[in-house]
Order: sequence, then structure tokens, then C-alpha cells
Amino acid sequence: MNHPSVKYGVLGGFASVILTLILWFINPDYLLSFTGSAAGFLILIFFMYMAGKEARTLSYGYIDYGEIFKYLFITFVIMSLISTIFVYILYNFIDTGMLERQKEMAIKTAEKMASMFGNEDAIEEISDKIEEQDFSYTIGKAIQGWIFGMLLGAIIAAIQGAIMKKKDPNFDHFA
Repeated sequence: MNHPSVKYGVLGGFASVILTLILWFINPDYLLSFTGSAAGFLILIFFMYMAGKEARTLSYGYIDYGEIFKYLFITFVIMSLISTIFVYILYNFIDTGMLERQKEMAIKTAEKMASMFGNEDAIEEISDKIEEQDFSYTIGKAIQGWIFGMLLGAIIAAIQGAIMKKKDPNFDHFA
């Protein structure tokens, strides 16, 4: 596990699993809240940063944008794959009630939004539409979400790569 992307992707994936378990043990609703999402996002950013930092160190302190982007993106892919597999297991085998809680939270949020805008007639209609939706978390949906997440990973890797790249001043005259 000498490759920084693999090392920090696996470490970050397991850190994400541990965070998920801690939040789930405290209160499963935390997993569906902004707090849980924000904590997961911070773990993601941290481990991607660590992979990029080590990659730059292995390159003697200098790394171009394309190279660091690859390291960061691969780290994201590994982390998100581990996390997606664990969430699939959690929702389908460990706590099958999570999907029902997710549906209830969606209904409450929609009702709150409708009442904020003074549209009391829409509350029941929105609740009924959410009730009809399929909240199951199949392998297909997990894979689809993971693949869609690659777009987010690419954006994060692009931003972090732009910040972390460092040109070797000895080779500037070749550009």
C-alpha cells in the first residue's frame, strides 16, 4: 500500500465507515442530517488532501496539476466505493428501518417548506407524492449514486489539485 491514493483512499473509507457507525449508534437520524453530511465531507477533504500532500512529497515537492488530480481523484473513488458498500449493507441488512426514517424526514422537510411559503394546500399533495416514491436502496441505486458521485469527486479533486499543484522552478524555462 505504497501508493498514496490507495493508502488514503482505504484509510478514508474506513474513517467514513467509523463515522457512520458512531453517528448511527448515537442517533440514526444524524446520518440523514446536515451534521452527518458535513462531517463526512470533512473526512473526504482531509484524506484527499493527505494523499495529495504525500504524492507531492514523493515527487520531491513538485507536482503538476494533471498528476495531483489523478492522485486526488483515485483517493475519492476508493473512499466513496468503501462508503457506498457500507451504506448499502447498513440500509439493507443492519438497519432496514433507515429507509423509512429517510422517507419520514423527507415528508417533514417538504411540509415545513410548504408551510413556510404559506401553501397549506400543497402539504398533503407533497406528502402523498413522497409516500408513493420508492426509497429502496438497491445495488443498482447504490452503483448509480456512486457513479454520479464521481462528478462531485472530480470537482473536489480539480479544486484541491489547483491549490496543491506546485511547479518546479528549475523547469519553468521549458514552458
